[in-house]
Amino acid sequence: MRHNFIGIVISTAMDKTVRVQVAKRVMVHRFQKEVLRHKVYMAHDEMENCNNGDVVRIEHCRKLSRHKSFAIAEVIKPARSWTDPETGIAARHIAARSFSVATATKKDILQDMYLREIRNYKPDAKAAQADVTTKEFAAPKVPAPPQNDINLESDMKTYEQTGTLGQ
Repeated sequence: MRHNFIGIVISTAMDKTVRVQVAKRVMVHRFQKEVLRHKVYMAHDEMENCNNGDVVRIEHCRKLSRHKSFAIAEVIKPARSWTDPETGIAARHIAARSFSVATATKKDILQDMYLREIRNYKPDAKAAQADVTTKEFAAPKVPAPPQNDINLESDMKTYEQTGTLGQ
């Protein structure tokens, strides 16, 4: 069975080659959320009938070039087209959403996820009912100085007589 992906054509600038962006949902275990990830594939378009914004199915085939190992199997939904009422010229390359815009930085994605978590936060009923009291701050007690059991005069006499300190 061959790999099949459904994606949107984002570029048709090359001869008989299109760039297709495929989206997939991935679970981020750290946040327990599903995130949309994108990957861009180069696909062979023999008849050159794809346009920007077309929804296509690409199928894995033998490697056709360094980056191209998929081929267009079918055009599922053509891009929206618009006809100018004054001139009658049809503009075919109008996509519902532009995918060629640079993706947001990782920082922006994490910030958006964080803000979404804050907006969706609802405190527990148990936490709201809990009696929360705080104690007044008390400075720690200063420790007492150590007790010295040393008698210097008697120890000096013992040292002078025996040459060692008496215990």
